Amino acid sequence: GQVDARGVGSAGGDREVTADTPFVIGSATKSFTALAVMQLVDAGLVDLEASVRDYVPELELADGQRVDDITVRDLLQQTSGLDDLAGGPLLASAADGTPLAAIAELKDAKLTSTPGEAWGYANANYVLAGLIVERASGMRYGDYVQREIFTPLGMTHSSATTDPAGSDVLADGHRFWFGLPVATEPTRRNATLAAGYLISTAADLGRYLSMHLAEGLAPDGTRIVSADGIRTLLGGGPDATLGAWADGQDSRYAMGWFVGGPWGENAVFHPGNTPDTTTMLTLFPDRDVAVAVVVNAGNELPVPGNPFIADRITRNVVHSTLGQPVLDLPSMWRFYALFDLVALLLLAGTAWGLLRAVPTVTSPSPSRHPARGWAGILVRTLGVGLLVLVPTLSYGWGGLWTWASDLAVVIAALALLLAATAAVRATGLLRAKRADSRAAASSTERVPQHASP
Repeated sequence: GQVDARGVGSAGGDREVTADTPFVIGSATKSFTALAVMQLVDAGLVDLEASVRDYVPELELADGQRVDDITVRDLLQQTSGLDDLAGGPLLASAADGTPLAAIAELKDAKLTSTPGEAWGYANANYVLAGLIVERASGMRYGDYVQREIFTPLGMTHSSATTDPAGSDVLADGHRFWFGLPVATEPTRRNATLAAGYLISTAADLGRYLSMHLAEGLAPDGTRIVSADGIRTLLGGGPDATLGAWADGQDSRYAMGWFVGGPWGENAVFHPGNTPDTTTMLTLFPDRDVAVAVVVNAGNELPVPGNPFIADRITRNVVHSTLGQPVLDLPSMWRFYALFDLVALLLLAGTAWGLLRAVPTVTSPSPSRHPARGWAGILVRTLGVGLLVLVPTLSYGWGGLWTWASDLAVVIAALALLLAATAAVRATGLLRAKRADSRAAASSTERVPQHASP
């Protein structure tokens, strides 16, 4: 089909974004990984109903033998029982290691449901799927995608390594620091390439989507995957939940694709997010139309219920392409103004508390209410523990720094200020206690001695 691609904006410095400017496409990568697996199914090298351990025997979970019940289909449909916390820290910490090193991080992971029963988005599923591609094909994942997908589709500006293709230079990414977009080097992860770090362009993604609309045929007639394979990839799957960007609408998850969405008609799509880029791939089979949008900016603070602006922008581009009314975007600046004000007040108030505590050490005096003082120290200590603990309940400190650096700075600064205040207050109380003891001793010495009658 016809591909109409264009670029708008700056790719960094004096470079303009064009249809051939490469971006890291985030989790839109998952559709490529699912396609690679389906090609190997067509070739008789992979069985969707086989256990993942048939291809990756190194996989170990805290659940022991239950890992044998996870099938290849479960990985692609996100029904393995692994949850997002098994994938989030994995993406954040594996960095430039190997896929096997990333999978080794799952040794303490516990399944949250019986394999095949419930949907749960986890990047780990697609790291495992990438390993299956390697084991079944005998090639590195990136080499396979380059040879079997990019090259036959003419995706000449796309790359399946952590480097852009040829002489192409990646568009700068952008992260929000307290509401201000700051240019950054785009995030790339070799170990988790198959889950979220392929590189592509608007024009190349148009060719890729056209192949799906043509039931597996490239523009020159080359068969990329069987028509049955395409129908399996895009067909219905388990119920899935979308984020606030889609107004909480429900969907289903096929294989590397969501089915449904917020556009009010039959759509197959997948968003992709890295800390500094945003992507949306959308197919409308009934219209024979597809839309690919890539933005060199990541999401703002991960606040529950907050519709990320970058995701809303990609959604609105699709609405506009379909001739539908675009949505009013929530004010990111109003949100960040509130966040910045609250952060400033908390930090200023905590710093003021520290400054007020300093005289208790430099000029100690007898304490009037030591019990109240120790209670305040206990409260501050508990506050430090809570601030340190909260990030570990989600993506960990590494993940928080990667995805919300400004929030990580605020939490760390508050914890340090509270810890310093507690330490200074404790030192002051101990010195006050010694001052009390000296005062009592001095008072005893001044008591007059009376002679016996």
